[in-house]
Amino acid sequence: MLLRSLNTLNFRNLESGKLEFRSGITAIVGGNGMGKSNLLEAIFLALTGVLEVSKLETVVQLGEKEAFVGAEVERDDGITKLEVGLAPGKKMAKVDGVKIRVSELSRHASAVLIRPEDADLIHGSPSLRRGFLDALVSRVSPRYGQLLQQYERVVQQRNAVLKLEKVEDWMLEVWDEKLLEYGTEIMKLRRRAMKRLTELATEAHSHLAGNNKKLELNLLETARLDDLPLHLKEKRREEMARGSTAIGPHRDDLEVLLSGVKAADYASRGEARTIALAMRQAEFILLSEKFREPPVLLLDDFTAELDSHRRDYLIALAEQAPQAIVTGTEAPPRATKTFGIEHGKLGII
Repeated sequence: MLLRSLNTLNFRNLESGKLEFRSGITAIVGGNGMGKSNLLEAIFLALTGVLEVSKLETVVQLGEKEAFVGAEVERDDGITKLEVGLAPGKKMAKVDGVKIRVSELSRHASAVLIRPEDADLIHGSPSLRRGFLDALVSRVSPRYGQLLQQYERVVQQRNAVLKLEKVEDWMLEVWDEKLLEYGTEIMKLRRRAMKRLTELATEAHSHLAGNNKKLELNLLETARLDDLPLHLKEKRREEMARGSTAIGPHRDDLEVLLSGVKAADYASRGEARTIALAMRQAEFILLSEKFREPPVLLLDDFTAELDSHRRDYLIALAEQAPQAIVTGTEAPPRATKTFGIEHGKLGII
């Protein structure tokens, strides 16, 4: 899979216009705050529909009401045009001019974004790790993404009932039934994906870390799959008191262990970065298996917080990919094309 071109309009500080890319490693070189990360964010949005901000209007340039990113992607079966439009509270997508759900973009293109902030997956809240897993499984299984949306709506409706001043059991029964239906299938699909993810991440970490510390990934579920209906009944009074749903896939965690010890509590920043990198490599391989061709690899600030061994490993990964776009204050070795960026404006070096 290759990104052939990117169009942007009013996206963060990027100069509006069209950029063309080629296979191999493309370097984006510039100082801090010049727009390197914004460019990768625009590419990732165009290829996946994913934008990790709470308010869409924060990515629209000041004084403008809307923003746009578009990409032409070449796959084995031809070239596809992808478009994503952004406005306050709205995100819209098209494929070859036809409107689709934003979540359906993942059927047409694929990318993996590796950033220094990925270390927060290890030290951050369970919601970050759960979000990583949900996003990955949704891209591997379109059915999972649909289930997740349905499940989240059920949880919202169920929570609304639980917040009422007087709640009777019968008022929750219809939502309990749907929560069990969607939640059970989500848990099954997560477990299936976790098996392969764990294998790949463990192997990658073994090569990356170069020590005897073994990486383990486990699902920490708030209820056992077979006992979910029983646990739901047992938690009923507690949920009424709290006004929220206490168990289910929305409360589960992805546990990360290093030599049997919880990495969130004991891993150093460097160890967390290494674990996260191993998880991202596992994501890259999983998506390659799904699409039967590698995704576009996006590496943000490739030298940040990495020693020479891990930096070399990262560049080797970029060289193995058909296409990698790498940002930094300097160009990586063996880049096939280099852009300089200053205040959102790119030029060939």
